Amino acid sequence: MMPIATQNRLLIRMTTPFALIAALLLIVTISVPTRGRSATYPTLGLTTQNDLPVNAIKTIDGYLLVWNRPDLHFTVLIKGKDIKPLNDTEHVFFNVDGMVFQIQLASVSEFAPDAKEKKLDDMAILAAHRDWESKFIEGLLSSKLKVESFNAKLSNGGEASLWQYDMPEGMNAEARKQLYLSVVSGDYVVLLNSVVTTAISEETARKFLLDTMSTLKFSSTPIDVKKLSESIRKSVSP
Repeated sequence: MMPIATQNRLLIRMTTPFALIAALLLIVTISVPTRGRSATYPTLGLTTQNDLPVNAIKTIDGYLLVWNRPDLHFTVLIKGKDIKPLNDTEHVFFNVDGMVFQIQLASVSEFAPDAKEKKLDDMAILAAHRDWESKFIEGLLSSKLKVESFNAKLSNGGEASLWQYDMPEGMNAEARKQLYLSVVSGDYVVLLNSVVTTAISEETARKFLLDTMSTLKFSSTPIDVKKLSESIRKSVSP
C-alpha cells in the first residue's frame, strides 16, 4: 500500500475523449497517443483537498475515489488488500491486488452529439460509446477486434454495458483480454476497465468491475472531501 504520508498527491493528466488503453500501455511496452482534443489536467489527490477534481480517500477496504467536476459529482469505492495508485501521467488507474484497474469519463457529446434529438436511451448511448471506443482502439492496434457485448445488471439494481475483446494474436503482451463496464450519468459515460492475464481470470476481473460499479454514488452538489474524509475517519476510530 502506498502510504499517504509519503506521497501527498499523484499527478494525473486527463484528456477527453478517453481511450481505454492505460492497462495496455502498462503491460505492453509500446507508445500510443491519446486522442484528446480539448484537454484538461486535473489532479488525483491522496490528500483531502476540496479544490482537486479527483481525490482518493483511504478507507478500511481500500480507497474511496471522489470525483468533483463542475457538472458531475460522484464517489466509487475501490476495494482490495493491496492497492497502489500507478504513476501515470495520462490516466487515473490503480493496481488492485495485482489487477490493473482504470476509471474514466467520456462526454456523450463526443460520440453521440445527437443523442437527445434522437431520444436515445441509456443502453443505446452505451452501445454508441462502445463502437466509438473500439473503432479507435482498432486503429491504435492496427488490428480488427472481435468485440463481445452484454447487458449487465448491477447489485444495486442499475443497468450497465459490459464489453470485451481478446488481445490480437502475435502481440507480445501479458494481457490476454480487455474488459470494460460502463454506465450513463447525465451527459457522461462512466467507464471501468480491467484486464485478464495468466494470473487474473476473466471471472475475477468481471466480478471486480461489477462489484466496483455497484458502489458508484452520484451527488447533485459538489462533494465536500474534507468533511467526507473526517466522517470516514470517525467511523473507523475505536
